[in-house]
Amino acid sequence: MEIDKDGKKENSIRSRHISKLHERVQTKYCEMQKKLEKAKSADLLACVKDDHNTKLAPLNANLLQEDKSHNFMATQKTVKLDDARGNDSTSREIVYEEATISGRNIVPIVNLTINDDNNIQNSENAFLFDMSFKGSLESLAEVKDDALSDDSIEPSSPAPKSIRSRIRLRIREARKRREEKEKNDKNKRRNSYSNVEKLILSNTTKKDVTTRVTKKTKIATVTVALIEVAGFNVLEVEKPRYIGCRIRLGSEKRKSKMIKTNDPKVMFQELHNFNLYEDEHILEIVVWDKDVKVGRHTIDLSRIEKEKTKKVQVPLDDSEIRIFYLLTISGISDINTLYNMYENEGGEAKNLRRKYKWYRLCDTADVGWLNVIVYGAKGLTGNDCYCILSFNNERVFTATDNKTNAPSWMKVFHFQVTDITSILEITVYDEKKGEEVGNISIPLLNIEPGKKWYALKESTQRERARGNNPRILLEMEVSWNLIKASLKVLTPKEVNVMESEEKLDRHLLARNIARGRVVMMWVVDAFQIIKSCFEWQSRKANIISLICWLLFCYFFKTWMLPLLLLLPFFIYRPRANGKKQLTKEEENFQKEKEEKSLRQRIQDFQETIQTIQNFVGKVASLGESIKNLYNFSVPFVSFLAIVLISIIACIMFLIPLQYILMVWGIHKFTRKILKPNRVPHSEILDLLSRVPDDITLINCQEIPLEEISDDNEF
Repeated sequence: MEIDKDGKKENSIRSRHISKLHERVQTKYCEMQKKLEKAKSADLLACVKDDHNTKLAPLNANLLQEDKSHNFMATQKTVKLDDARGNDSTSREIVYEEATISGRNIVPIVNLTINDDNNIQNSENAFLFDMSFKGSLESLAEVKDDALSDDSIEPSSPAPKSIRSRIRLRIREARKRREEKEKNDKNKRRNSYSNVEKLILSNTTKKDVTTRVTKKTKIATVTVALIEVAGFNVLEVEKPRYIGCRIRLGSEKRKSKMIKTNDPKVMFQELHNFNLYEDEHILEIVVWDKDVKVGRHTIDLSRIEKEKTKKVQVPLDDSEIRIFYLLTISGISDINTLYNMYENEGGEAKNLRRKYKWYRLCDTADVGWLNVIVYGAKGLTGNDCYCILSFNNERVFTATDNKTNAPSWMKVFHFQVTDITSILEITVYDEKKGEEVGNISIPLLNIEPGKKWYALKESTQRERARGNNPRILLEMEVSWNLIKASLKVLTPKEVNVMESEEKLDRHLLARNIARGRVVMMWVVDAFQIIKSCFEWQSRKANIISLICWLLFCYFFKTWMLPLLLLLPFFIYRPRANGKKQLTKEEENFQKEKEEKSLRQRIQDFQETIQTIQNFVGKVASLGESIKNLYNFSVPFVSFLAIVLISIIACIMFLIPLQYILMVWGIHKFTRKILKPNRVPHSEILDLLSRVPDDITLINCQEIPLEEISDDNEF
């Protein structure tokens, strides 16, 4: 009887509410989704699914939404159904577990758990439990109100919770889940990185790890000026060599250019800069002939003097071939700075001045001493600049002052002067861009003691460098011996080993042609001045010139001949406004250069080329005529020249030279008066003009005739 009653109750529940269950679930689901989107919450409704074993998980209804005028009460019930088909007995048991809130209407929540041993063949029963759906808590509560009306429920009084607090709780829980997920992802990535590091460290040695972890500290800059490699054997077979050098310092490597040559000496003239780090003091140079190793040379840099350029000329290991290069270790920030100069050089300056007194002549090669203090620069275009000082074949650096266009180097340099006429070249480089910012050239004889700002010039040293009035602050002092410097001037000048021959360049050609033209015009003008003295263009000047000439010839002695070379010094003596005049001439030249158009420049260049072409042709023709005069190309003129030279020799034997020069001067000065229409000429050049040059002789050669059968026929 109890089983029949339970069956009737269950059928009544299905019959009343199974048709409306689906619609209520869908409508309530849509309402809750809209409210949850406004609250930016995650899914707050659970899903209920029916598996193949017909086990229905409890439905979790977490949120209730009713009108503000209604009160809420939650009741949870568990319904357990056990069904058996066939002849087996079927037992169904419904257990209710209720939780009430006192003083409020009861809204029951029913969780159904059905255990069935056989397949359920009823379509109505299968519809309820086979469909996966999302149900609302309110719809299930209404089912309980209609099916059950039990007044014997004992109320309980838990703390009430509003919908807003529950939504906040769910949002907080969703945030915690998201944070936990991110934390897990980070842990996974960290674990993967640690695994990779373990793999890398397992394949490396202890030495590699220390070299990678330890940060290298730059000590200085090493400059290797590779000059030449000499001592190669002369090959009988004309097979060229391909000579090159490889230079290595620590982990840095450099290669020189490959030179194709058969000569026993190979000139490189290349500069290579290296960074010197701690525990890297072995410099290695290997000479290669294409792929064949010729020789090797190593040097320990820890034994080399800092801030000095050393000339190294040594043979390669196990070879007769010698290598020549310049080595400089410079750019050290804590050596020879302005801050420790006074501590280390208390009386050194006085000793050096005493050493180069005029009467101390012990070492003629050591002429003097140069001290340069590089304070800093301003207005530069670069932000990572350093300064290079080049003096003869020495080349030293300052440290790089980073991230400023007004560097402060505060560096002190000392140079040994071997030639007082040398020039100090100072160049400012940008280390980051690898370009020249500005430079300046200062002759030693123009140096004045004390601080002075020098304007930096561009690479051509014709205009100011780019920037905001770029300038450099220097303090220089020179001490030198006058007698030793004078003796040094009479000896061969020291060759700049880094200076190479200029390659063909049209700009350089045009500049050299212009320079040659200026010199030639100066010589021509000098001859024109002398010539005007004999042409009576100015009677007063001609009479004075004639009197001076006669007096000079009468009182002339051999020792007076060098005094004639003093006249140009008197003419071109320095004047007070000489520098201003030179500056004005340069400004006028720049204005003329700017005013000329491109067409005028091309035309001037063509005229200059034409002038040089004709002048070179005339000089060559004159030289060939002199040669042909002596080799009897024209016998008549050659014999005539012999007779004239013999007559002149007899006259000079009989008459003193002074009187001969006086007669010759009177003749030159009076011939314009005696013959006003006379054309100026030179008798010697007239004689040489009668002798043909080589081109004329070749043109005058006869070509032999071919064989003719009848010579007498015409």
